Amino acid sequence: MSSTSTHLADTPPRWGVAVISSRESRADLLACLAALRAAGGARAMTVDLLVNGNPARASEMAAALGPTAPDGFQVRVWELAFGDKAHAWNEYVQRIAPPVSHAFFVDGYVRVKPDALDLLVDGLVSAPDALAATGVPSMGRGAATLRAEMLAHGGIHGNLHVIAGGAMARLRAEGIRLPLGLYRVDGTLGAVLAFDLDPARHAWAPRRIHVNGQATWDLPDSPRLSPAFLLGQWKRRLRQAQGDLENAAVRDHMAVRKLSPASLPATVDALVLDWCMRHPGAARALILRNP
Repeated sequence: MSSTSTHLADTPPRWGVAVISSRESRADLLACLAALRAAGGARAMTVDLLVNGNPARASEMAAALGPTAPDGFQVRVWELAFGDKAHAWNEYVQRIAPPVSHAFFVDGYVRVKPDALDLLVDGLVSAPDALAATGVPSMGRGAATLRAEMLAHGGIHGNLHVIAGGAMARLRAEGIRLPLGLYRVDGTLGAVLAFDLDPARHAWAPRRIHVNGQATWDLPDSPRLSPAFLLGQWKRRLRQAQGDLENAAVRDHMAVRKLSPASLPATVDALVLDWCMRHPGAARALILRNP
């Protein structure tokens, strides 16, 4: 890991933001950052732009952003050689995140609404048991269905959520890392938080993630139909089948065996293989269901 651009403040900012990016264009990343600046208002913020697996984009963004703005809106660009979202999350939580009262997580292609960050913090403060708060989608395929599902049953959305500073400190202190190669990053993180980081001591409680139905974001225009787009959709479908195996393995690890999230295997391959070896019948049925 290396920092291609580092702008440090004299005092810790109140809020931190991890923008996780890989293939997003320069224009989309600049739009994401502009939306964050608008949503933050006059509040001091440190935004860590984590560009994983795309060194050219990291260098380009570091050059484009220039020095720290005088209003306290800081951007630090990090080049992460390994292109993996779980790895980027691990690096931010365990190494990069500054001490803040709230740590937001935003995907690089989203543009948060002007009131979204304040709404998430307000919701977090209003829910004393919550370790995190999440926004809900308002545009894109299946947004309405997913929004209704989250409001009814809970969950966390990777496009926009916030983790309380105290929970961030606990995640770091307990050395919790997500398995590399994970597709369902949101679901695994949601399980960690819903069990209050310790399934042996705490029952699953969806209320530990506050779902705010008003906090949302915009998306860039949908890509035009092209061979590259169709290939991407096919790969996504294959990864969704992998996600079903991941969900079963994570559920077994925390909900059934009550093991600490800190003991999750280092890679998703090891996580899924362990579950498949111990539950061959269930694994076979799940694989046949997703040919």
